Amino acid sequence: MITVFFIFNQFSFYRGLIEYVKQREIASIEKIAELMSSRVSRSEIRLQTIRSKQWNDTVRDALLSNADPDERESLLNRGGKPPPPIHFESDYSDRPTPDFNSKRQSFRRPPPIPNGGISNRVSLVDLDYVPVFGNIWPEDDVVYFPVFNGQSKTAYIAYKASKSQIAKQEKNFIIQQTIGFIVISLCTLALCAVIAWWLANRISHPIMSVARGARSLSKGQYGAQVQLIKGEVKLKDEIGQLVKDFNYLSRVLEKNEQSRLQWSSDIAHELRTPVAILKGELEAIGDGVRPLTQDSVTSLQEEVSMLEKMVSDLRVLTLSDAGALDYQMDSVSLNQILLSTVNSMEPLFIKQGLTLKYSLFGQPKNIHGDRERLRQLINNLLSNSLRYTDSPSQVYVALQVKDNIQEIIIEDGAPGVPTESLPLLFDRLYRVDKSRSRGTGGSGLGMAICKNITEAHGGVIHCSHSTLGGLKVSITFKDV
Repeated sequence: MITVFFIFNQFSFYRGLIEYVKQREIASIEKIAELMSSRVSRSEIRLQTIRSKQWNDTVRDALLSNADPDERESLLNRGGKPPPPIHFESDYSDRPTPDFNSKRQSFRRPPPIPNGGISNRVSLVDLDYVPVFGNIWPEDDVVYFPVFNGQSKTAYIAYKASKSQIAKQEKNFIIQQTIGFIVISLCTLALCAVIAWWLANRISHPIMSVARGARSLSKGQYGAQVQLIKGEVKLKDEIGQLVKDFNYLSRVLEKNEQSRLQWSSDIAHELRTPVAILKGELEAIGDGVRPLTQDSVTSLQEEVSMLEKMVSDLRVLTLSDAGALDYQMDSVSLNQILLSTVNSMEPLFIKQGLTLKYSLFGQPKNIHGDRERLRQLINNLLSNSLRYTDSPSQVYVALQVKDNIQEIIIEDGAPGVPTESLPLLFDRLYRVDKSRSRGTGGSGLGMAICKNITEAHGGVIHCSHSTLGGLKVSITFKDV
């Protein structure tokens, strides 16, 4: 590619230089014709009796007036001195009109001057194209510039372009330019190679690191992080963003794997406990250690009910995670659902020594939701408050409507939840120590189910501290 470009560049440069030199020479010839016309018009020169000195002076003066100071000597002496005059034996008036179709040997051509410059390629010819002074004879590639005496054409300045048209100075200039181009090309090529190597290494290293990390993930080594060398890539460019996304994916996979292992361990533990209790009581009854009484049967039924509830909750949670939980969406009123649920559970709160209150703020509107799932959501939250709130105390339920936002608020009394435990309440099988232990009968799945039901309805649920001393749960929905 570089070779082709070099050849094309040299060809274009050489052609341009030849054209430039040719135009400069034509401008000089036009100056000679102009100066000759001026001197003939002023009768300073008579073509019939022109002398070699007059011709040479006219050529010299024209070239000097048309050249830069540094070029004058070069133009006059390029390749030799100006040509001597040519004398013909015949009288000027008797010169025959040339026949261009005849052989050129019929003209008496003077011998060429070696190494002639521009002055060796200029002649003064008469109207019959017969040379008066100079070496140029009629040929196809000769250009003629008229010489005027007033308005009358009296002669021609014949000019023949050089075949090479490149003098020694121009040839040296071409050689210098060629060498300079080669040096610049090689330096540019070397610089491009260095830059390309640096860029390739800068880009490929983090990509290879990401590839190694991906292979680690495929082997189950979650948590693999790509470490960047300082200054290797900017975190704001595409490669840096790729590395950040990969590291984030790795952390999420690691967290999910830990959650999966913890989930399996917690389920095994939660199922093992009621099964162990059932097995122990049945073995005691079978061995005669414990008599089969109504109390023992009731205890067995409680363990079976707890086990059944946990299995049911696990099924609901699994279906919800898989997006397979059935929702019968319709236009429903949150106010009616809250009012009916509070009324149905109020006797249980009174029996527990708790006061259950419901308040409505604003004008409620319907939302798009599943009536039974929303009832399950409110029932789970109120069941938690009933189970974990010490008596005597109160549980406060409210529905606040503002613009197109409806917010359900459920607050209970002491004991409260530690601040560090609030973000963990929606984790599966998570329980707060002591005050919210398994001994109170919870499966640890209710809050996770509540979160899934809320998100399935496009809502947001979060927990905070209650002004009553316990837990405050806020659920926000948008109207239809």
